[in-house]
Formats: sequence, C-alpha cells, structure tokens
Amino acid sequence: MKYRISVDVGGTFTDLTIAESETFTQLGSHKSPTTPEDRSVGILNAMGLAAESLGLSLNELLSQTSVFCHGSTTATNTIIEMSGAKTGLICTRGTKYILWRGEGRRQTMFNYKMEPNTPLIRPYLCREVTERITSDGTVIVPLDEDEVRAEVRQLKAWGVEAIAVCTMWSIVNDAHERRIGEIIEEEWPGVDYCLSSDIQPIIREYYRTSCVVLNAMLQPKVSRYLRNLQGKLEDRGFRGETLIVVSNGGVVPISEVAKKPVFMLFSGPSMAPEAGYYFSELEGIRNCITVDMGGTSFDVSTVLDGQITVTKDGRILNHPTGVASIEIATLGAGGGSIATIDKGLIKVGPRSAEAVPGPACYMRGGTEPTVTDAYVVLGYISPAHFLNGRMKIDRDLAVKAVKEHVADPLGISVEDAALGITQVVNENMLGGILDMTIRRGVDPREFALVTGGGATSVPVAFLAREMGIKKIVIPRQTSVLCAFGANNAAIQMSDVVSKFSDTHAFDFQGVNDAIGGITTKGADFLTRMGIPPEDQKFELFVSARYPMQTTELEIPITLDGGKVTPAILKQMTQAFHDAYLARYKTNDPASDVEFLMWRNLATFQRPKIVLPESEKSSQSLPVTALMTTSQAYFGGGTTVETPIYDGEKLAYGMSVQGPALVILPDTTIVVPPFAALDTRKHGYFVMDVDVDTSAGAAAAKRKREPAPAH
Repeated sequence: MKYRISVDVGGTFTDLTIAESETFTQLGSHKSPTTPEDRSVGILNAMGLAAESLGLSLNELLSQTSVFCHGSTTATNTIIEMSGAKTGLICTRGTKYILWRGEGRRQTMFNYKMEPNTPLIRPYLCREVTERITSDGTVIVPLDEDEVRAEVRQLKAWGVEAIAVCTMWSIVNDAHERRIGEIIEEEWPGVDYCLSSDIQPIIREYYRTSCVVLNAMLQPKVSRYLRNLQGKLEDRGFRGETLIVVSNGGVVPISEVAKKPVFMLFSGPSMAPEAGYYFSELEGIRNCITVDMGGTSFDVSTVLDGQITVTKDGRILNHPTGVASIEIATLGAGGGSIATIDKGLIKVGPRSAEAVPGPACYMRGGTEPTVTDAYVVLGYISPAHFLNGRMKIDRDLAVKAVKEHVADPLGISVEDAALGITQVVNENMLGGILDMTIRRGVDPREFALVTGGGATSVPVAFLAREMGIKKIVIPRQTSVLCAFGANNAAIQMSDVVSKFSDTHAFDFQGVNDAIGGITTKGADFLTRMGIPPEDQKFELFVSARYPMQTTELEIPITLDGGKVTPAILKQMTQAFHDAYLARYKTNDPASDVEFLMWRNLATFQRPKIVLPESEKSSQSLPVTALMTTSQAYFGGGTTVETPIYDGEKLAYGMSVQGPALVILPDTTIVVPPFAALDTRKHGYFVMDVDVDTSAGAAAAKRKREPAPAH
C-alpha cells in the first residue's frame, strides 16, 4: 500500500494531506467544504480531490491507502450544542447533586452575579443506589441489586439513550460498578453504558462523574459517526488502518476511541502545536506560538523549549473532562465570524456563518458581514484566485453586506468599516495569544509565530507586529496544518491510576503495584498495535501537592528498574519543589509532599513526513511569479497598488517586499507594507516583520489589562 492520508474536519472546511507511506514524502494537500448534514461526504469529497491530483479514481486511492488518520470536532460540537444522547446516571446514595454543586466556587472570584454552571444532566436523571466502599476499598454497605434493577427500568421508561455509572471510591475497588454494568446488560441488552472506573479512574468524584457523563452523552452519536465513516471507506476499497486523533495530541485505533469518545473532545485542534513545532524546529527555534484561524474559531497553542504545553484539566463549557489534553485557547474568531453593531461599536463573533450559508461573498444566501467579507472588501482576498479558482466568490455581495450592516449605521466608508472589522477581530485574537503567553509570564517576542488554518495568513503580520514578534513561519500546508500534524502524530495511550501516598509514610509497595498496572496496560496497548518492544516508549508522571492544598502539579518522573525506590522518592520530591518554585516563585522544601495520581504515557512515534528540498534560485526578485496587481486598503484613506504573486512559483531564495499578496491553492498570504516574505528550501515561507517600537510597550500594557470586550 502506497498512501498515508490525514483528514481534519472543521466547521467550514475539511482539510486533507497525503503522503507516500514508504518514503514518507509529502505529496499534497486539499480542501473541501464541510458538509454538516453528513461530514463523511465532505471527507470523501476531499479524498476525491486527492485522487484526481494523482490521476486515480477514489476507489483506487483508497485501495492503496495503508493508514487513514482522522481528527474531528464532532465530539466537541456535540457537547457545545448539547445534542448528545439523553443520559442517566447511577451513583452512590447521597451523591446525586454532585454535578449541580460542582466545585462549589465561582470561576471569577469577585463576580457575585455570575450564573452557576448548568449541570450536564438534570437531577431527576441522577439515580441513587444503596452501596458504599471506603477509601481503602473496604465494602461497608453491600450493593442493593434490586435497587439497581429498579433504577435501570426507570431510566428505560424515561427514554434515556445512555447510562453513566459512577460510585464512591470505585477507583480503589470497582466491584460494585462492575456488577451494576452486568445488571444493566441483563435488564436492558444493547443500551450504551460506561463505568467511571473504565473511562478515567481519577480521584475527586465531581471530575470523575463529569468525565463519565460526558462520555455517555457522546458514545451513541460518535460511535454512529465513526461506524458510518468506516463503512463508507470500506465500501470504496479501503482496507488499511483507521486512526483517530485524541486530545493529548496522539492517535489511537478507531476501536479504542469508540469506547472512550471523551478522549476525542479536543481532537480537532490538538494537532496544531505538533505541526507548528515541526516547522519552527526547521528554523532552529524551540519556542513557538501556533495560531490556527479557521472558519469558526481561532486556536492558540504554545511550545516552550521544545515541549508542547499540556494540561491535565481539559474543560469544555467549564465542565471538567478529567482527560490530559494539549492546552489550547479557543476563541470565536474565525473567517466566518459575523460583524454587528452593538451600542455604536463594532462587535465580531462569537456567532459564525459557518459553511452554510457562509460569508455573504460565498453566494449561498448569507447576508450578514463576516471577517472574510471584510478581507474581500479590503483587497486582501482576490475573488479571481480564491481556493485556486475552485470556488467563486462575489466582491459586490461582500461590499453590500459591510455597507448595509456596518458602514452606513456608523456613517463611515465601506473600506474603513471593513478595516474596523479586522481590527476588532485582531484584538480578540490578541487576547487569546496574551492568555497563553504574557499573562503567564512568558515573553513572546523571541518566539516564532507559526500559522495554521485557511484564514490565518491574512491577519498574522498585524498580530505579530502588535505583539512585538519579528519572525512568522508560514507553511505551504498552513491551511491544512492540523491534518499535516495528524500525519506526523505518534500512536499514544494515556492511562491514569489514583493512589495516595506522601513523603511522611510512603507506601512503596502500593504505589509500585499501581504503577505496574498502568505500565502493563500501556505495553499491552502498543503490543496490540503490533509495535515491537524496542520501539515502545513510556513516560511516567505524578500529580503532587503540599498538604491541605486542593490542586496539584504534574511532574515527570524516572523509575529505577520500573520501581519507586527511596532514592527515586527523594528525586521526585525535589522535582516537585523545583516545579512549584518555577510556577509560583515560592516553595516549602521543609514540608511533606503528597502524591495523588500516576499517569503513564505509552508512545510509538511513527516516522515523520519528509518535505522535499529544492535548489536555491539564481533570482532573488520574484518577477517570474508576478501574476497581476490590484488595489488593497491598509488605512490612511487611500488604497495601495499591490502586486499579486503566485506562491507556487516562489522558489527558494526569492524575497517579496510588502505590500503584496501571495496566492497559494488554499490560502492567501498578506504581506503588509511593514513586512517582507522569504522562501526556504523546504518550501515554507518566513515573514520578517518590522516591529513597531511601541509594540513591546503595548504588550506590557496588555499584561495588566483584560482582553477588550468587543
């Protein structure tokens, strides 16, 4: 089999990259509009474009494909839209209101008017049963099986579609949860159900209950989606392996994720930092910010000293998932974000025109102005070259939408109204970058800014200048960056176990038994995947805290012969003190340290895609790539004549001075008057920005201010 295909399904476009599976050479990238009614249709359309480019039929391409890797926002959108399965919860008597109480605190401490979080499911669907297990696993109240049967029948009568089970201290002794699962199968064969001890056995009942309920809500819909997609691929000749992108940035087989769809919640954007760092590393830069602007959202992620920023507290709509995930700041600021007037000010987002009807210029019935319409009005997007001419757009419709909804109400020109829309959405996006950098004590000025998403290359120079960032890396794959990252992703499985111990009286035997269990699970997973032992990699982490604290820091640890020994315990303790000092600028080396959860990451790094290298051009001026000129508006009341270059003809060594537009098949790069664009030997572009001397001061000022509420 010859090909390796990755697809990332977004709200507006479906992105695809394809590589040769034996030499790992990148062969191309393609985009097709997402089909919301059945997303598999958009995937097959993108595959059809890839097949056509190779001179093959779709069936021929799929029959020669060894690996299909898929990232999707299906799980994310299901929870955001609250369109998941009607779910019932079976829990220990006295805990039915745990989803209502949550963490018992406001996210914004001083906002006493803040509305409480809406529970994932209503209290009447949380059914209590008599049972009780203590923290050491002792059964002090046996499970009342008759109550369980009665509650399952009641949930069935109420028409629930999935059942979640979460009992007290099942992370230590799961016997009651197992028996409840057996009773569910006896009373209601075929219903979807899941046990918290299977999905994510983490300490803290609220986190674990939230996680298993989210999983149950997702399971029917995501399973149907994956089965439907797999069936359509197989009907067209696909016999390879399907891998699904999960929240921690790895990929797992479709059979594994179908049981645990909660691990797909951040599938869509989780590949961006891996792909961004791939290109940043080619530039010799180990710190990078990856920004991904698609049709509906804007995602920001960071890599610090070669390490992707990860959180073990991934959340959706402020509900904890309990799942380790790539840390990403997501804002409702995409090319399809709708601009409105609110009390005399321009407001952009979070509403989006999405793929249907889309921006006004798409000619699909949309009438409200979007960010994309503003770019068309300003001349940043050329209608004649949009998506390489594959998709027609109408500038007059964009002008009409901006004029009627923004320019006329404000009494300004259409160009200034469009520029105002872009400035507002830029401020919104800057807020996300600031949250991931300056507001965490990270100075972004020496970072590389890497672009992803079909729309990012338009505003990126303006964002960089405002942040004081001098270097922007723009891959030719920028519009399909997450799909490119998926083709490079490692096969990974993360397993967690809760086992409390502390430095005062460390339970070496208990901790080592717990660690042995999760490392065995990781090794079994990689073995099932056919990975030889010599290629299996394991990383271990522990969540630690000082006594009486309610949050932990996760730190990496190295074992001695697979065991925690007194010497390893000393190293772990010192590593925690050091990590605490680095994070909070203080620590307490004389204090005991408590260890709560242990996480094993089992990994096989697949061979990465190789980008072909090109010879350096004898010409530095891009005269052979010049297509035409047009008018673009950068402010000041007048338009500027702007050269338009064919990005496919910009060879290694050529340099483009701003103002200019560089047209690629799936995106447009805007080179403003204060920037210049160079081409590298691996085909990607580097934009050098003439940073305004006031940018550093502006960034420092923003460090002390919240993001503007536009």
